[in-house]
Amino acid sequence: MTKDNIQNKTLSIRISTDGFCFCSYTPSLPGSLKYFFYKTEKNLTLANNLQKGIEQCPFVSQDERYSVQLVVETEEFTTVPAEYDDKQDYKAFHRLCFPKNDARVEIVANRLNAMGLSVLFPVEKSLYERLQKLGDVTCYSTISILLGLLSSKPMGEEKYMLACFQGNHTFFISVHEGKMRLANAFRCDDGHDCIYYLLSIWKEQGLSQEDDTLYLCGDKGVEVNMMTIGRFIKRCKRLNASEMFPSTLLNKMEGIPFDLQSLILCE
Repeated sequence: MTKDNIQNKTLSIRISTDGFCFCSYTPSLPGSLKYFFYKTEKNLTLANNLQKGIEQCPFVSQDERYSVQLVVETEEFTTVPAEYDDKQDYKAFHRLCFPKNDARVEIVANRLNAMGLSVLFPVEKSLYERLQKLGDVTCYSTISILLGLLSSKPMGEEKYMLACFQGNHTFFISVHEGKMRLANAFRCDDGHDCIYYLLSIWKEQGLSQEDDTLYLCGDKGVEVNMMTIGRFIKRCKRLNASEMFPSTLLNKMEGIPFDLQSLILCE
């Protein structure tokens, strides 16, 4: 393998409290997909779980260098206009919405130029420092990936809402006149909580139960909740990665989270 090939090898890692997803894939290279799921141990810190995951992942070598894409599943994010995107202000902006002062986290940003905003969110320093040993690290939040997806693949309607069910979180994005009006997320322990938050936001955003469209994506929570949601909102559509992206090995393998697929295939 040449030096250039090693430098260009991309490793995507998705972090959640339930488990870590490791994925190595190059869409232009058939058969290059490698995927591994590590289930976290509750008695270990995230950093120690990450170390064990790296050690157990069959296609990650600690002797190689990667371009690391880190996906963080978190409801603790805030958006700011792009013109106010200044790294020295990240912590101040974040604490306005989340007042706790945690020295163990670093506030990072995803700049979405097409939408004219940046998404700020926390990453544990211990995770970031451990991943830096594997190579250069770029951090993403689930909500910034979803916003980037809507920017690159507009839904067509001028007014709609996207709800993404992912593990213990549900993410919501409301779009009016082609522009984001709201982005929010909640930790949901069961389907009833998800539906409560969804219908509350739908009403608060002034969306019509008859005329406006709700797009649903994510994990198995979509199938579980879609029938119930359909009783309240007439126009519900499921977003499948296999329909949104060209046919690839990535969306044929079950279990890969929607946000991770979107990040890799939209890069």
